[in-house]
Amino acid sequence: MAMLKFRILLTVILPVLVLASCDTRERELTGVWRTDSISNFVNGFSFTNNTFDEHWSTFEYDADGMMTERKKEKFKTYRYQLPTADSLVYTDSTGHRLSGFQIVKLTDEHLILKKAQKPYLPGKNQELYEVRFFTKIHAKPAAGSQ
Repeated sequence: MAMLKFRILLTVILPVLVLASCDTRERELTGVWRTDSISNFVNGFSFTNNTFDEHWSTFEYDADGMMTERKKEKFKTYRYQLPTADSLVYTDSTGHRLSGFQIVKLTDEHLILKKAQKPYLPGKNQELYEVRFFTKIHAKPAAGSQ
């Protein structure tokens, strides 16, 4: 009997906790993020690009599941989803998956995303991935306000 109560409790509480976790992650993700650096790892070798230039994008996530990538005067809009607490998926307007990332870290200030890459050469035992580091851009107060 105790085991049955435990299972019922688990089937009720676990989904609530998962949903609450995703909701919190969406709130933390909402806002504008600036790319700080991008690291590429290829079979034990790595290269980090942390030299900001005009070709780097900012990413604006809204609470309605839309993300706008801005680069100079151009922009693209995608849908985003957080299917689990540690994954971020971009889709097109029809729901077709475009890209997916593992969320390594998400706080109110920092976002770190990891994406597996396809091997360059045929064969096994290849590890390729990219890690992107972002800082949240907070709105500046209007002149004269505090």
